[in-house]
Amino acid sequence: MNEGRLIEIVAFPGWIVGVSLNWGLYRCWVITPELVVLNDGEDYETSQMALAAGRALVELSLESEL
Repeated sequence: MNEGRLIEIVAFPGWIVGVSLNWGLYRCWVITPELVVLNDGEDYETSQMALAAGRALVELSLESEL
């Protein structure tokens, strides 16, 4: 069983964006200020693409709060 591994974590005020690697593909995930874990369900070829997707999730969430 492949558990995957954590590649990168970026913190924003109240938010955490992470990138993990599993089976050669990267995934993004976000922890909200309410400690809810979000994932877009997509696989990315590079960690940069996954991190950009995670940042976009944060930005969209912040925009919807305004």
